[in-house]
Amino acid sequence: MNTLTLHIGNKNYSSWSMRPWLVLRKSELPFAENMIQLDVPGFKDKLLALSGAGTVPVLQTRDYMLPDSLAISNWLAQAVPNLWPKNPKDKDRAYALCQQMQDDFTEFRNHAPMNLRRRTRTEMPKSCLEAAAKMDSIFADLLGEHDGHFLFGDWCIADAFATPYATRFASYDIPRSNKTDTYISELMGDKDYLDWEADAMVEVWKLPDTDLVYGGRA
Repeated sequence: MNTLTLHIGNKNYSSWSMRPWLVLRKSELPFAENMIQLDVPGFKDKLLALSGAGTVPVLQTRDYMLPDSLAISNWLAQAVPNLWPKNPKDKDRAYALCQQMQDDFTEFRNHAPMNLRRRTRTEMPKSCLEAAAKMDSIFADLLGEHDGHFLFGDWCIADAFATPYATRFASYDIPRSNKTDTYISELMGDKDYLDWEADAMVEVWKLPDTDLVYGGRA
């Protein structure tokens, strides 16, 4: 019987939920998932019943509820080796990058919300493009340090945190370097990501305000 349950939001839209879900899949630990539909009457009460943060994701263990994508991922890394890079310096860099991807790039997140069903070409605000260019530069620099397919060579938690941003580059056709474009293809071709995406594509729920961003349809 599963002792872990990951409470998540809609798979088409919830970038925060995608990250620990991918980490859980890579960990190979058995887990159940519970999807809470976002932005509908009563959804906030359901979230507050899980944790005082009132957000998803939340990892439910046998003993407690753990909110926050990075906290969940780090908890899993303590149980399963090799979810962080093996090299201690790279581990520190990967952790710091995950924190940055959570806390920084606000203009990128706000102007290009994750929406896996979207494919649009339209002019984006300068602040969004500047934030995306900053991320592109970080990714390209890290990828240029080695011959591996991922940010620190082998797949690690930092790549799970990068995946929602990869989908934003694709959804809104945001300019990026060749290195980052190849990296995006790796992330969006990953079998676990494709399982998440397949579920997102058949979801019937919509967030009209998000779907209408930059020329979308409700």
